[in-house]
Amino acid sequence: MPNLCCSQIVLLLLLLRGAENASAQKACGRPKVHSLRIVGGQKADEGEWPWQVSIRENRLHVCGGSLISPQWVVTAAHCFEGPLNPSAYRVHLGEYELPKPAHSMVSSAIREIIVHPHYAGDGLSGDIALVQLVEPVNFSRTILPICLPNTSDPEPFPAGMSCWVTGWGNLYPDAPFLTRTLQELEVPILDVDKCDKMYHNDSDTDTETETVPKGYRLIYNDMICAGYPEGKKDSCQGDSGGPLACKQNDTWFLAGVVSFGFSCSEPNRPGVYTRVTSYMDWIQNNMVKHAEASNNGVRLSSTSFAILLVLLFLFGPFHTWALEELLFHSRLEA
Repeated sequence: MPNLCCSQIVLLLLLLRGAENASAQKACGRPKVHSLRIVGGQKADEGEWPWQVSIRENRLHVCGGSLISPQWVVTAAHCFEGPLNPSAYRVHLGEYELPKPAHSMVSSAIREIIVHPHYAGDGLSGDIALVQLVEPVNFSRTILPICLPNTSDPEPFPAGMSCWVTGWGNLYPDAPFLTRTLQELEVPILDVDKCDKMYHNDSDTDTETETVPKGYRLIYNDMICAGYPEGKKDSCQGDSGGPLACKQNDTWFLAGVVSFGFSCSEPNRPGVYTRVTSYMDWIQNNMVKHAEASNNGVRLSSTSFAILLVLLFLFGPFHTWALEELLFHSRLEA
């Protein structure tokens, strides 16, 4: 058999890295901690939502996010204001109580922040961002990815379906502090057109509730509304970027990303989330493109590294240059 050239080695690395990501998706959406849940905002159990992350700026929690693979987090674009400076942020994984980091919590630096190009800073369409961690994280009881939805299903999260939003946001509007412990809230999915009409209720009236001008559409098909017409239960400031998670066949999927709302828990003002299915191509394309660009190659687990060594031996003599090339293009996980 012929010797492997540099490009073939890199191709094998990329194939193995793809296999690792596929394996991560097989393990997604199935937390090892299960809880009997009731309707209404309440404290979550530790490890119940292992994909929930806390995005920190200057050590302070600014947004939530969702782990979707060993090295990628989905969050909201509006979490990042001004010039994108990855070194100003960190991602805390396995977080539960903000003032009391658990021993299992992992704090990761950020390699790249990718904001959707259609986001205009107004909190509306395109309010989604990808965060690439400097190093892939090891999965554990409190750190696991959530599954990405299947785009072959035209409506995987229909109106009326019950889903869950999680985060450390304010427990009520204008609260002076974030909540200390991760909270969870069950919310029903709402029809997009009905949600838009709800936001126009009380328009042009003398009320304290923010209103939308008549004839102006606020809610589009790349958004999901979830909540209650009467208000009282909702995501709030500090929950931005966090997951709207929906369970199908005992597996949790990322349906939405906390985006915006008018105040919190007001009647006819349900929470609005970025619809993840509308941005799946963008998510997957960027994950592939940036994985290939990182360090001119990819990072492999020790298992994949061992498999690659075997392949190299099978394909021909193992020259010193091949080993040097391999080590240059990958770094082993600790």
